[in-house]
Amino acid sequence: MNYVENTMQRSLLALALASAFAASAQAAEPVTVYGKMTLGVESIAATGATLANQNIERLMRVTDGASTLGFRGSEEINDDLTAYFQIETQIKPDDGCGFGGCSTVGKITALGPQDNRYAAITSPHTGTSRFANRPSFVGLRGSWGQIQMGRMDMYYEKHVPNELHLLRTGLNTTALAVLGSNQLSLAVGANDTVVAQRTFSTTLAPIVDAAIGKSTPVNATIAATLGNGIGAAYAQGLTPAQILAQAGGGVQALLSNPQIASALIASGVNPVQAGASLQAALGTAATQVFTPGSALNTQVLNQARAYTVQNGFYFVGHRYNNVVQYRSPAMNGLTVLGAVHTRENKGEMGVEYALDKTLTNSAAQRKLNSWGAELTFHYMNKGVFASLSMMRDNDPYSMGGALDSAYGIKAAYGMYFSPETRAGLVFERQVNKYNGALGYGDNVRDAWVLSGSHKVTPKIELIATYAQALDAEMHGAKQANSGARYAQLTGVVTLSPRTNLFATAAKVANESEAAYNFYVSGAAHPNGDIQSAQYTSRGADPTSFQVGINHNF
Repeated sequence: MNYVENTMQRSLLALALASAFAASAQAAEPVTVYGKMTLGVESIAATGATLANQNIERLMRVTDGASTLGFRGSEEINDDLTAYFQIETQIKPDDGCGFGGCSTVGKITALGPQDNRYAAITSPHTGTSRFANRPSFVGLRGSWGQIQMGRMDMYYEKHVPNELHLLRTGLNTTALAVLGSNQLSLAVGANDTVVAQRTFSTTLAPIVDAAIGKSTPVNATIAATLGNGIGAAYAQGLTPAQILAQAGGGVQALLSNPQIASALIASGVNPVQAGASLQAALGTAATQVFTPGSALNTQVLNQARAYTVQNGFYFVGHRYNNVVQYRSPAMNGLTVLGAVHTRENKGEMGVEYALDKTLTNSAAQRKLNSWGAELTFHYMNKGVFASLSMMRDNDPYSMGGALDSAYGIKAAYGMYFSPETRAGLVFERQVNKYNGALGYGDNVRDAWVLSGSHKVTPKIELIATYAQALDAEMHGAKQANSGARYAQLTGVVTLSPRTNLFATAAKVANESEAAYNFYVSGAAHPNGDIQSAQYTSRGADPTSFQVGINHNF
């Protein structure tokens, strides 16, 4: 084919496409292009971490506040039936990435990337921003209501009429910092030090047995003591050489202990020889453990992930794929919404490392059947807003089969006391039900929010929020110091119906065992790029000061 023929074919194709779009445009309403750009200059930090090496020092950045670009349109089929669609994308003009940051890898440690399963599951929250990554769907509506299918929000945002300022400000102004959202999977539980200590204790058990040469009454004590020391050193960010040096000192101290030495001698083991053998075994194991990709490194990472998943908290509610949603017509201000979502992994085996810390519990293995359902009652009439939203996730995929189900229930109430003043209250409970073969009790977490706003003048509005996440119950027992408080104060200056300026001061005050962060645009982990609540430093207090501009189009 020569250049002229090729050019003619391309021209004819372009003409055919243009004709097709022109023909369809005659039968449909024009497609609307809409969106918003929200950017702020932000000073952010997260200091006071339980482990000092995980503090996030103050930095300046330009932060996106859910900037979007969308297309929507409709076609009236008859007097009581209209087809419609929406395609919406978060455009992230500050860096062009997903709203969780550019990196798809979790924090980097001496073992290699950790918790990258969460980063992968929440895509496109991380990595390059993808087209139609926000609510995008097609549907039909009439006097009977509307039904639509596609990618949609479920549960988590149903209280947002109490936070209407989200349309005009940055994302650090929302109580979703502590309310349930799938961004918060590691906000409570899964303490870094405890996970590392349990992981290394499990790994060391067979190494200690082999080095000592026989089973003795103190082998488990030696493995646990060394594992706890190595785990604590690892969590503090020490280098492999420093960790090994501390472990060597631990071996000497242990085998010099009269009770340990006596027990070894009684079992026919020479403590000095056992110490030398154990020192050599630790050196060999350390080389393998801290070599990414080695068999022992993979085993340790899998065990760490197992402890993390089994001891973390899964929060239902976020933006789901494969959703079918029905919304009733308004009945004196009351609307009922029902939705279901599915995953395309039905029949897939649960991830082994998520199910059992020893990786050998065949009873916990089962095929996944991941789906979820939401039912929401929403009332808005004469200045009053109320909602009750319930959601259940069956076999949450990111938990790899460790959970049978998780559910949330959230009640919200708000009202205008005058055209200038409004206030709202939200209460939420989230529950995790574990795979019965693991033998764990339930996880339970409660949270509440109080918010309000007042227009000082027709163009100046003040908005305040206070929220608290209470201590969680993990495996049926209250976890002390796992709560957090959130507070924000925001001022909004309206320049025109489509443009405003905003200024916000916000803080999440985590207790020592909590790791909450600002919703999606959180303080980036000091050892990685992800700006997500999944990677908050435990015990640190994210603090933000931001001044920005919002423009709707």
